[in-house]
Amino acid sequence: MAAVTVAAEWQLLHNRYYRKPELYQMQWKNVDLTRNKVACAPFGGPIAVIRDDAKIVQLYAESALRKLRIFNSAGVQISETVWKNPGGRLIGMSWTDDQTLVCITQDGTVYRYNIHAGPIEPNSQLTLGADCFTHSVVECIFWGNGVVCINEACQVYCIPDFNNPKPIKLADTGLEDFPLCTAVIEPQYTMSGNVEVLMSVADHVLLVEEDGVQQVGLGIGPLQKMVVSQNGKLLAAFTHDDRLLVMSTDFSSIIFDYTFEKSALPPEQLAWCGLDSVLLYWDDKLLMVGPGDPVSYFYDEPVLLIPECDGVRILSNMSMEFLHRVPDSTVSIFQIGSTLPAALLYDALDHFDRRSAKADENLRLIRSSLPEAVEACIDAAGHEFDVSLQWTLLRAANYGQAFCRLVCWLNCRDDIFDNIISILLLPQKKRSSILLFASGVGTYANSNAVYM
Repeated sequence: MAAVTVAAEWQLLHNRYYRKPELYQMQWKNVDLTRNKVACAPFGGPIAVIRDDAKIVQLYAESALRKLRIFNSAGVQISETVWKNPGGRLIGMSWTDDQTLVCITQDGTVYRYNIHAGPIEPNSQLTLGADCFTHSVVECIFWGNGVVCINEACQVYCIPDFNNPKPIKLADTGLEDFPLCTAVIEPQYTMSGNVEVLMSVADHVLLVEEDGVQQVGLGIGPLQKMVVSQNGKLLAAFTHDDRLLVMSTDFSSIIFDYTFEKSALPPEQLAWCGLDSVLLYWDDKLLMVGPGDPVSYFYDEPVLLIPECDGVRILSNMSMEFLHRVPDSTVSIFQIGSTLPAALLYDALDHFDRRSAKADENLRLIRSSLPEAVEACIDAAGHEFDVSLQWTLLRAANYGQAFCRLVCWLNCRDDIFDNIISILLLPQKKRSSILLFASGVGTYANSNAVYM
């Protein structure tokens, strides 16, 4: 019965299951995503919020002074500071890999803050150069520890590494009109080891590097939205004729092509969900597209998609959710009708708790596969967000391990012990404060991710 309840929350996309558990009810008050610029750090890190000065908004009872506020992933405020920086409008804001908040203003000045909203000196001395002061910055595209900025003259500037912040001007694009959309391939995924910028222009794409500009993907455009996958190998793009294309970043082949019903506007947000599917968000609809029929989710409030290495966090005014692929170990246990060893071991524990002889029958059926079943239960517990289900899975693993003849199999797997320790620590951290976020790749629990 428990397996039916768990699996009922899954959605099937082709032959893969996905789930969207709620991680937190956001603790903040009077935060409206439509009125603010928001930057979310990866791996459940901090969230920076500041009123969007490009929009005309009603202030209600709040101060006319703009405040930069920093929250943890559950919406508990960590710090705030009054934004008094010159330089015009705030164009881009994002967190680096070491959780430094980077803010870039219209004149190309780069301001940096720590998680306590304290400025990192020297702030005012870091700029993108005179060209960005003359021709205002229009767009910023961030990645882990760098940024690419485009100004009104269609000049492209890059800071490859904020640990050594030296602005670099990329090759002249020769464009007179601003590109339809832009994406960045990180330096670690390029042959040259330098950043590559993809700019959609008319029916093709310009690949801009420091040394030159290439015309690629002739005939695939115009592209209205595009985003590069986490491993830098794939590009998802929404075209002018309402198609979603997934292709290699060298544009040598189109891997996937999906045509939508006619829509008046391109999606507001486009994001990869792992490497198996792509999310498209319109005003009140989130669509997950991959092989097979797409999966739809509906929202009555605005959301922000936050790509992670193994899924996408979905932030709204009220909650934080995590949409990701259900791990194979979890599917093997809870898929309806599963007779795999891990499912039978989990069922055997249920019969044991009810003092049923069926527990012994299940164990006899999987005796030769007990080590694998125990390992699957531990792995599933490591991917689980529900604390009570975590403990039940660990109890099933412990119950099965007691009947294993080859008990030495566990002694050779240090990663299993690490996983068990992470699982045992997680509930205590969640009880002490709801500030820890665990993603499907494991528990991110270093000092930078947990704020007390």
